[in-house]
Amino acid sequence: MLTVTRANTKYLIVGVILSAMAITAMATGILLLRQELNATRSVLEFTHSQLTQAEITLQTTQTSLKEVEALLAGTQDSLEITAVALDIVTERANSFETALSNLEANYQRLTAGYGYAVRDPTYDMVMGFLEADPTIDRRYDIDNYNCTDFSADVKANAAREGIRCAYVNIYFPNLLGHAIVAFNTTDKGLIFIEPQTGGEVDLRVGRSYYESLILESGQSYFRPDYDDTVVRYSLIW
Repeated sequence: MLTVTRANTKYLIVGVILSAMAITAMATGILLLRQELNATRSVLEFTHSQLTQAEITLQTTQTSLKEVEALLAGTQDSLEITAVALDIVTERANSFETALSNLEANYQRLTAGYGYAVRDPTYDMVMGFLEADPTIDRRYDIDNYNCTDFSADVKANAAREGIRCAYVNIYFPNLLGHAIVAFNTTDKGLIFIEPQTGGEVDLRVGRSYYESLILESGQSYFRPDYDDTVVRYSLIW
């Protein structure tokens, strides 16, 4: 009876020991699980921090892009203002160039000795002068005797006859141009003359020069293969 009791006690002790080991193992497992959970939480917090920083960086980048866009818009406005200012300066430069050409032409006429006698003619005087002027009989040569030479000679010959005549610069698109002459008649006002034909020109801005020619019977003028729309013109007296 006493032996059975000791055996039972031995098994009881073993059971207690095994239970304690199981509890210890469970506690250890729980501790490890808790540590793993803490580590996972740390990783999640770090990841969240990185995402937050990325969002801040993205917002900063978007703000910078908006500032750059605003700067580009301001630069574009400045370029447009500069372009307008350049157009104004160019137009003034053209005006000054025309004024200088007028002064040079007047100076040359005065130094030639007949500037004092030049006067505005009547329409019939112009027509009579053109009929007698030999310039119209000259042959056009783009290299040796072109529209510039025709106009310059008619102007010089008219001055020798005491007739006031203007050299007219006509501007076409694409930096092209043409030269003719003009007379401020006392009875019919300002008239334009094509010195290569002696015919009148109904000169108007915005219209083809070829279509502005008033040709008489037997006269001809070649239609150009370029855009001869009159952009503007200037007179040098």
